[in-house]
This record gives sequence, structure tokens and C-alpha cells, in this order.
Amino acid sequence: MNRNLVFYVALSGLLLAACGGQPGPDTTPTEDAGGIQIVLVADDFAAGQPRVPLVLYAGTERVADVQRVKLTAFDLADDPPTPGWTGEATNYSDYEVPYWVAYPDLPHAGFWGLGAEITLGDGSVTQAEFVLEAQERSSSPAVGSVPPASENRTLETVPDIAKLTSGDDPIPALYQMTVAEAMASGKPTVVSFATPAYCTSKLCAPVVHSVEAVYAELGDEVNFIHLEIFKDFANLDYADEVEEWKLTSEPWTFVLDGEGTIVARLGGPVSPRELTEALTPLLP
Repeated sequence: MNRNLVFYVALSGLLLAACGGQPGPDTTPTEDAGGIQIVLVADDFAAGQPRVPLVLYAGTERVADVQRVKLTAFDLADDPPTPGWTGEATNYSDYEVPYWVAYPDLPHAGFWGLGAEITLGDGSVTQAEFVLEAQERSSSPAVGSVPPASENRTLETVPDIAKLTSGDDPIPALYQMTVAEAMASGKPTVVSFATPAYCTSKLCAPVVHSVEAVYAELGDEVNFIHLEIFKDFANLDYADEVEEWKLTSEPWTFVLDGEGTIVARLGGPVSPRELTEALTPLLP
């Protein structure tokens, strides 16, 4: 059978599930699925070269012993789908949930199938597929844009840090500055949206830990801001900044240059190494 047709048949069920839609990415693996599953751990992708983070599972167990993930994009508007971009994903293992990141070339909006050739630790090769939808433009601020200059709550306006974060042992330095103040400071800025205690994807506390780790390395060279998804932990009311930035899921981490322009847009997991890589070109 034609490889493209096989791919189309394998993806058709996934495409129907994707069309049904759920708010935010579904990061739950299927317990009884055979072989390797690829779980897409972000959403809100735009046509172009979006950052696509992935976690590999065998059943409900994460697969860490992987040497290589090579991806090929298929335009599902074609019948049968034809292959386009091919490239390597990058592994980030310095994170509580090891993950892979690719930047596929998706030239137009629509549903795209991505087939993965996965080389396991023993040298054997297996395959997996997943589907993502690329929009004409992202809902939240894009790379190259200037985000809202949010007047978020800080320790100056809300001295009780437990009202600013659901984290267990927060670092006060991440709650000292508004986004507006950071954008006017002339320094690079990291703005991370996450709710460590209430996150359904279990990716949020590790993201905050990554931000804290990079803060420990860089200190005052960069502004670091953690914004909670909820402003009221009793009723779980969304924070005003979530609405301002038009976030459709969490966690999200944005890196801004000294002019306040977004230079990196990191949905889902972010390791200290990946965050440092985004910041390095902005440092003196």
C-alpha cells in the first residue's frame, strides 16, 4: 500500500478527534494503545514554523530512552496527503518531564499530520503519528509582536505571596514587577503563565521550577515574572492577564527583548536549557 495512504488511514481517526476539539492540549496518553504514542503538549499553533513540543509514551509510561526523533509533515488537505517538510526534533532532558521540540514548516493554515521516525536506545526504529491544527494566526501574542503591558498584581500591591502563586516554595523575586514595568526597564524579560497546584497537564510546576533555576543563574540581568492562571484560588477565577494575553491553555512562557518585543513563545514544557538558549542572544 502507498506510504501516504497508510499515513492518511492512520491519521483519519486522530483528525476526527482533533476536529471535535477540547480547550487546550490533551496531554493524557491512552493506556491500552500499542507501541509509542506522541502526545502534543501545547496548542495555539500558527502557520509558519511553530514550536511543537512533544512527549513520548508507551501506554501511560513516558519513554526517555530515545536517541532520535525525525518528523515529516503531511498536508491533510491533499488527497492523498503528500509529504513536505522533514526535520529533526531536539531533546530536552533537563526537565522533570523529558520532551522533544520541532519547528516544522507549515506554509498555510489547516490540519497537518506529522509522522515520526523514532530511534530507540537499542537502535531499533519505530513510527508514530499525530495531528495538529495550524491557524492563520495564533490567539496569544506572536513572536515579533509587543504583548499587553499588563499591570499584574505584585508583592507591593498584594503582600501575601500565597495569593500570587499556588507554588509550594515560591521565590519572591518572581513577584516584584509588573509586565508594564519590565517592558519599560530596557532589560530582557521572562513572563511565565502557570498554576503549579491546579494544572491539569502536570507540566506547570516544572515550568516554574525552570524559570526559578534560570533566575538563580542570571539574577538581575533579566526580569523574571511568574503570573498565576487564577486570581482567586477559592473559586478558580481566571486572572485578568490570561484574558489580556488571550491564552487558550497553560503553561505558557514568553521571552521579551529589551524593547518589549516577543522573541520566543514557549507553550507547554520549558527546560532550563531551552529557556537559557532563548535568552542568550539578548544578554550582554
